[in-house]
Amino acid sequence: MAVVGSVLLIASALKTHQLLTEPIISKGFWESREFFIIQIPLEIGLGIWVLCGLFRKAAWLTAVLGFAVFVAVTLYKALIGAESCGCFGVVKVNPWITFSSIDVPLLAAMLIFRPKEEKLLPPPWPSARHFFGVAIPTCILLVCLVFVLVYNKPPDRTQRYEVVRPEQWTKQAAAQKDPNHGENILPWDMLRYIDIAGSLKAGIVVVIFYSNQCDTCHEAVPVYDRMSRDMSSEGAIRFAFIEIPPYADKQKTLIPDDTPSLVGRLDSSRDWYIKTPLVVLLRDGIVVKSWEAMIPGLNEIMAAAAGD
Repeated sequence: MAVVGSVLLIASALKTHQLLTEPIISKGFWESREFFIIQIPLEIGLGIWVLCGLFRKAAWLTAVLGFAVFVAVTLYKALIGAESCGCFGVVKVNPWITFSSIDVPLLAAMLIFRPKEEKLLPPPWPSARHFFGVAIPTCILLVCLVFVLVYNKPPDRTQRYEVVRPEQWTKQAAAQKDPNHGENILPWDMLRYIDIAGSLKAGIVVVIFYSNQCDTCHEAVPVYDRMSRDMSSEGAIRFAFIEIPPYADKQKTLIPDDTPSLVGRLDSSRDWYIKTPLVVLLRDGIVVKSWEAMIPGLNEIMAAAAGD
C-alpha cells in the first residue's frame, strides 16, 4: 500500500508539472486539460488516503478498482501503439513498460497482500485527531491545487513551443482585407515555418499536416494521395503533405515515393501542438478554410474553394 500511494503521488506531481508548463492538445474529453484537472486531485486524494491508514480496507478496495482501470487504459494505449502512457506527465514511458512493470505488478501485489481481519466500514472509528489531522489539510491542499490548475494555463506560444489555432487564421485573413480592393494583404503566417513555402503561395493548394504517430493520419494520407493522383491531370488543385516533428525514418514514412503531391516538413526548431490531421485550403497563400482532426472529402474541399 505504501508503494501504491507513493506511485500515485509521484504520477500526480508529474502531471501537475505538465499541466502548469505545457499546453494540452486533445481530440476528446478523456485527454483534455479539463479531465486532467479532475483526475489529478482524485489521484492525490487516493494516494494520501492509501498512505494515511484511515479505513484501510475501503482504501485498498478503491485502489484496486483504480489500478484495474489503469491496467485497462494502459493496455489499450499499448495496443494502439501510443508513444506514451501519459501517466507521468512530460516523462514519456512506453505503455508496454507501464503495463508490465508498474500497473499489473502493483494490482497483483494489492490482491495478494490485501488487508485481512479488517472491516470495510467502521466501527471502530479512527481517532478524531488522526481523521481530522489528515482530512482537513488534504481538503485544503486539493482545493488550492484545483484553483492553481484552473487559473494558471500555459500560454499558446513561447520560444520552446507553439499551439496551432486554425480558427485564428481565417479571422486574421478577414481582418487583413483591404476595404478598397477586397484583397488579403498578408499571406498565411505558417508559411515561414514550412520548407516548401514557395510552392504553396500560388493557386489553390490543399495542405495536409500529418504525423506518423497519428492514427487518423494513417487513414487520411491514402485518401488525399488518391485525390492528388485524380486531380494531377487537371492541375486546378494541388495537394501538399507537411510532416510535423518528430520526423519518421524514410522507410517508415506514410507518404508513397511516387506521390504527385508536394512533400515538405514543418520547422523542428520548436515543439508544435497540432490536432492532426490538419487540412488547410489555401488560395494564393491565404487560408480559405481549415479542418482539424478531420478528413474532409473532395466535394467539401471543392465547395470551400468555390466559396460556398
